[in-house]
Amino acid sequence: MKQLTHEAFKRARNWIMMKGRPLEQALFAYEFEDGTADDVLNALHAYQNVDGGFGQGLEPDIQLRDSSPIATSVALQHLVRFADEPKADTMIREAIRYLEYSFLEERQGWLAVPEKSNDYPHAFWWTVHKNGMSWIDENWGNPSAELIGYLYLFEEYVTALPIPKLIDQAMQHFLQLDSFKSEHEIYCYLRLFAMIPSQRTEKVERQLTKAVQSLVKLDRENWEKYVPFPLKFIPSPDSPKFGIPDFKLEDNLDFFVEKIEEDGKLTPTWEWNDYPEAWEKAKQEWSGILTEGTLSALNRFDRLSN
Repeated sequence: MKQLTHEAFKRARNWIMMKGRPLEQALFAYEFEDGTADDVLNALHAYQNVDGGFGQGLEPDIQLRDSSPIATSVALQHLVRFADEPKADTMIREAIRYLEYSFLEERQGWLAVPEKSNDYPHAFWWTVHKNGMSWIDENWGNPSAELIGYLYLFEEYVTALPIPKLIDQAMQHFLQLDSFKSEHEIYCYLRLFAMIPSQRTEKVERQLTKAVQSLVKLDRENWEKYVPFPLKFIPSPDSPKFGIPDFKLEDNLDFFVEKIEEDGKLTPTWEWNDYPEAWEKAKQEWSGILTEGTLSALNRFDRLSN
């Protein structure tokens, strides 16, 4: 079992603090130094629009200034961690207002990004086509399943949407899947089930295991590419393993220790086809997100040297 050396940790820390976004700097400081929840929430608030939704490039592959359901889902992933903070409570209340406003009756959910996203630099998979959908929208659960979880979690702020009906719909969609084309849809369902553990029945567990087993890439040669690796499904030591062998998870952790030891940071394993200047900026922002997130994961698995 490999541990990240103090020297490599310091290199990664310095990279985040010099070149990362204020949000990742605040998240790092909150976890490892003397940063406060207020610092994180102030940095996150810069991405919230007057309609309550989030945009402003929070998801760096989408440089849309306006709000989008997908960027709002990213924001809520952070906000649930700080939900007891008064400032977070206000931000969550406004985000729920946006989700109600942007809900599409005909879809019984949300489209990930609006068509206006095409007017801003973005990764090609976020392009909205003539049918009003991006490629991501071919899989209903991303982000609709996850967003339904936030409606349930913060139901006191929901005024118009039928939460039990939406939960039932999300469950039916998941259980009826006979093939799994999107790991991101499964990530969204994992977040949903974390928010609504009562829905995690034996039938659901079997379906989750089937999904993970069909998607996860267990061999090192794949991890240099954009693939769903073990840590994506097992984010902490007490997470379910879904049949992933322990030694494969340990090897995945070793892999990321080695990457940070070698490079002092992590970089995206994907790239855009267009907007080269915007991609360079997004690439640096992603490096901060990936490096901060991986250091946090290594910390949860006790892979940081004292």
